[in-house]
Amino acid sequence: MLYYIAIFILLIPLSILFPIKKIGKKHLKSLKGKNFIISCNHMSNMDPVMMDITFNKKHRFLAKKELYKNKFFAKCMRSLGAVEVDREHVDPASIREIFRLIKKNKRICIFPQGTRAKTIKVEEGSAKEGVALFSIRTNTPVVPMMFDRKFKIFHRTKLLIGEPIYPDMSRKKDTAYVSEFANFIIEKMNELIDTENAKIAEKKSKALEKLELKRQKRGAKQQ
Repeated sequence: MLYYIAIFILLIPLSILFPIKKIGKKHLKSLKGKNFIISCNHMSNMDPVMMDITFNKKHRFLAKKELYKNKFFAKCMRSLGAVEVDREHVDPASIREIFRLIKKNKRICIFPQGTRAKTIKVEEGSAKEGVALFSIRTNTPVVPMMFDRKFKIFHRTKLLIGEPIYPDMSRKKDTAYVSEFANFIIEKMNELIDTENAKIAEKKSKALEKLELKRQKRGAKQQ
């Protein structure tokens, strides 16, 4: 109940203050009616809430156990769909809970860095293997997503959405595959930023070409 009250109160104000544009929504069409795991970069404490508001859907997130020290805050975290995890040690109970949620068709959103980062792209070798593990063990596709900037009031943020990534189930029992698949997911996440930056650079180049062409035409007329 607390979750729905919070979303109802925050939906319109946050949508106005921190507008988000989804890029690549077409990639979700093939997953209509199916469950998937979101793997996204993490730069702000607002990321979980803004993800829910953007898709108008409750997501389950992993939250470090240190955030649960305060009883009231811990209750709020659980109401918002967070699953407590120990980042330093393997936590069987948390892992089982994620598996249970996926099997119940609950959408999981994981920040593979495990903590907030200062950079937009995910640094190679810095990601945890949880996303890959959950995907392989449940045969659930992963959808890479990237916020193109840290949230800033009245500035539009883009949420870049990539194509679904399916685990190779023929390698399900291959322990080395978890790490390989985790790295592959990170590569696809970073590619979203590279592709978007390339598009922006191309648009700027074309705009400059048009301005130069107009300048040349004006010069020719003056002569």
